[in-house]
Amino acid sequence: MSVFNKVISHSEKVTGLSIKDIRAYTPGQLREHLENKHNAKLSFVSEFPVIGRGNILRDGFVSRYELDTEIDKILSEDNK
Repeated sequence: MSVFNKVISHSEKVTGLSIKDIRAYTPGQLREHLENKHNAKLSFVSEFPVIGRGNILRDGFVSRYELDTEIDKILSEDNK
């Protein structure tokens, strides 16, 4: 079994979802699924010092709709 296939297999085992399902979930949906599955709040920890631009996830996850809306807003401002 290749390393890639081992990673896929392990990811499916840990999440309880197929790779196809994982790809279809938004980050928020995946977080919710994992919190319910493991009955614990999901958190992210940086192993590196916070330098430069800072934490890009400071406001939490953003839905696809919110991201698309923000991009549309930015692009429309450039066209003015």
